Amino acid sequence: AVIETLRRVQVDERPATRAEQDILARWSGWGAVPEVFDPRRDTYATSREHLKTLLTPTEYRAAEASILNAHYTDPAVAAAMWNAVRDAGFTGGRVLEPGCGAGTFIGLAPPEAQMVGVENDPITAAVAAHLYPSAQVRMEGFETTRVPNGSFAAVIGNVPFGKFVVSDPAHNPAGFTIHNAFLLKSVNLTAPGGYVVALTSHFTMDAVTPRARQAIAARAELLGAVRLPSNAFARVAGTSVVTD
Repeated sequence: AVIETLRRVQVDERPATRAEQDILARWSGWGAVPEVFDPRRDTYATSREHLKTLLTPTEYRAAEASILNAHYTDPAVAAAMWNAVRDAGFTGGRVLEPGCGAGTFIGLAPPEAQMVGVENDPITAAVAAHLYPSAQVRMEGFETTRVPNGSFAAVIGNVPFGKFVVSDPAHNPAGFTIHNAFLLKSVNLTAPGGYVVALTSHFTMDAVTPRARQAIAARAELLGAVRLPSNAFARVAGTSVVTD
C-alpha cells in the first residue's frame, strides 16, 4: 500500500495528502521481512512476485540489500534521545540523521532543528521525504555523503550495525566496521561543541580491540553511554539485539 501510494504521488508530481501520509507513516522498512527476498521460501512467493511488479530492478536490489540494517527505532527511544540533546543545551541549528529510515527522528525533532536525513533505500527515502517535506532527505549511502567537516550542530540517529566495512577514504581510512565508521564520520561532521547521540551496536564498546574507540575519542569526548534491553526494538523492528 505504501509503494502504491508513493507511485501515485510521484506520477502526479505533488506532495502527499494527509490521508496518504497516514499510509506512508506505517512504513517499517525491509529489515523485519527478509524472508520475502529469499527464493527458497515458498511461503512468500506470491508477495515476492507482486513486489517485483511494484519495484524497478534497481529498487528491488536496493530493498534486498537493506534488510540487514533496516530496523527502525521505537519512537519512545528516539524521543528520549532528543530529550538528551535538548537537556545538553541544544538550542537550534542543522541536525544530521545518517541512515534516517522513514524519519522517526525527523518527526520528533524540535522546531528549532533544521533536519537533514540520509537514506540509501530509494523507497524509504521517498517515504521520509513525503512525510517530512520541510526536511532535506538525501537519497544516498552515508559513506558517499560529501559535506564539509563541522557542518552540523548535532547528529542523532540509529546507525547501521554490521561486521562489514564501507569504503569512505575521507572518513574511514582505517577500515572500521559500518557502525563505527558512521560514528566516526558523524563526529567529523559535527561542529565543535555539538553533540552526537546515536544508537549503535554493543560491539562499539565491547570490541576487544580499542582502535575504533580510540579514533572516536581522539575527536570527541564521551559524555555517557546506556545499554538498552535486548527487546528494545522488538515491537517496531521485529528484532532482538543488544544496543547502546
